[in-house]
This record gives sequence, structure tokens and C-alpha cells, in this order.
Amino acid sequence: MAEKKTTKKSAKTTAKTAEKKTTKKTPAKKSGTSASKTTPTKVETAVQDKSMVYLDFVARTKDDNIVYDTTLLDVAKEEGLFKENDRYEPALVVVGWNWLLGAVEEQLVGMKIGESKTIEVPPEKGAGLRDPSKIKKIPKVKLAKHGIRGYKGEEVKFGNERGIVTADLGRSVRVDFNSPFAGKTLVYDVTIKEIVLDKVEKLKAVLRRRIPGIPEDRYDVIVKKNTVTVELPQETRYIENIQYGEIGIAADILKADDGIDEVKIVTTFKRPEPPKDNVT
Repeated sequence: MAEKKTTKKSAKTTAKTAEKKTTKKTPAKKSGTSASKTTPTKVETAVQDKSMVYLDFVARTKDDNIVYDTTLLDVAKEEGLFKENDRYEPALVVVGWNWLLGAVEEQLVGMKIGESKTIEVPPEKGAGLRDPSKIKKIPKVKLAKHGIRGYKGEEVKFGNERGIVTADLGRSVRVDFNSPFAGKTLVYDVTIKEIVLDKVEKLKAVLRRRIPGIPEDRYDVIVKKNTVTVELPQETRYIENIQYGEIGIAADILKADDGIDEVKIVTTFKRPEPPKDNVT
């Protein structure tokens, strides 16, 4: 799940210079922009197609009301879904990118910040209808070769197929390779928390989604003309399959902004500080 970051808004100015107002000084933006001045960010008051938003959601099945996914920590704990390494915070979604179900994303259009909605997803737009051909009888000997014991309720995997053992038939078992949600209507309770507007903040948002474990102050995004340079710290080299993560970063950035033609990813290695002398 993606990390939330407050979008920085462009300051509004007034033509009435004679009327003085006391305002708080806006902190200087750290980095991530080119040397040239940027144009004011277009204001979106409602979610549109291709809008980038942060949202909270609770996903459940309609018939038996079983919660199977959420961004909310208290709900995760209450429903027995809590996992120590998961992050419970608003999820980053780009309408039309299918980071959530497409049927959910299309229903976000028109929603405003703070607005909540309950969205029902029928089976044909969710996990699909149940397919009898995906229920298979498999010999226990074959399961044993894959280290599978074959007891009822056990999850099995053959290639890219995942299934659940539903019955013990003696020398064989029945395995259902249908999705657990096949044939079920799904319900999403969603709340829009933020619409990301700033160009650089959009790029940083997709970057955070790809490398969520790296603190934000350890990397940077710099936009210069049609080129984006992503500066990553050396600790990213220790992330498993980081090369695929970098491919994803570049793909997301190019998809997020049609004006970007090139993405450069640079890893910075710093000389380690010498050990300090022991003070007695």
C-alpha cells in the first residue's frame, strides 16, 4: 500500500496590493523541480479520469460480509487481517490504471475530497464467475512430489495456478483453482483523502509506491525539461529484485506524465564516515 504525502498547493496572489494581509511564510520546496519557474498547478475539485488520489477503503464480500482487505489499521486488527510488515495508510490510486479493480476506479470519478461512497462490484467485473473446469481431481502422489500434503483446506500451487484442497478422495484430492472471490459480489467502502495535483509530487508518489521502505528524505526527483532524474540512495541496492523495481519506476513516471520523454535513475554511494575514537 502506498504512502501518503500532503500535496503542496501553489500560493494565490491578489491584485489588490494596497490591502496587506499577514500570512505564514511557505517553506521552500526541497527539490524536484527544474531551474525554470513552474506554472501554477491546475486545481481539481473532484476526481476525474486519470486523477491521482489517495483513498482509504474497506473491501468485503456482500453475501457473508467478510472483510478481506483494508487500508485502516483498526479495521485490520478487528477483522484479524493485521500483518506486522504491512502499511495501513491511504492507498495511491490513478483512475484508469487498475491499481484497484477497474469497476471501483471508474466509480471514483466525480467524488470530492472527504467524500465517501459504497461501491458494489458484480462477479463479472470482479473475480469472475465460478468455472467448473477449474475444479480438478489430483492424485496425492503427484501432490507429494511438490511437497503438498493434500489435507482439506491446504493451499496448493502448480505453475501459476493457486488452489485450495476442498475434499479428500482417498488416493486423490479435489482442488478448486477458482479465485476465492469467484462468483461473489464485492463491496468497497471508499473515502477520498487527497487529490495529488503537483507534477513533481505525482512523480514522487509513484516512486514511493515502488520503494515504500526507503525514507522520503533519502531520495529525490528532479525534472528538467522533458527528463526526470531519480536519485536513489545506496541502500536501495540491497532491496531484492530492485532492478525490476527500477523498471517499474521508469514505466510509472512515463505513464504519469505525457510530457516526460526520458527517465534517468542514479544511485549515489557516499564514502563511509571514519569510526570515532573511543572516549574514556
